[in-house]
Amino acid sequence: MNPQENPDYERRLQELEAELNKDKPLPSVEMPFRQPLERYINRSQIESSRNRVLNWFNSLPKPGKVAVVAIAVIVGASLFLSLLRLVASLISLAILGVILYLVYKFFVTPPSPK
Repeated sequence: MNPQENPDYERRLQELEAELNKDKPLPSVEMPFRQPLERYINRSQIESSRNRVLNWFNSLPKPGKVAVVAIAVIVGASLFLSLLRLVASLISLAILGVILYLVYKFFVTPPSPK
């Protein structure tokens, strides 16, 4: 190959790339986890599931409705209390960690000479 032909090819290649890229829109900077939640939710499926549950609940006799509501309240209260116990346990562990660190810092490690 002739050394003078090489720059011509390079220049022509750059022109073609610029011509191809000018028609393309700039790529989106949005991250996939930043997409709105509505994009991933199929509203028709949610509404159909909700309607099935409501139809089932409305078809129950009065004692059945009372039983379902009572069970839902018991399960909801149980979940809420479990969550509160978990938070209380985490707070207790944090306090215990701080106390153990202070005991280690002041009683176990030797004082540094100044």
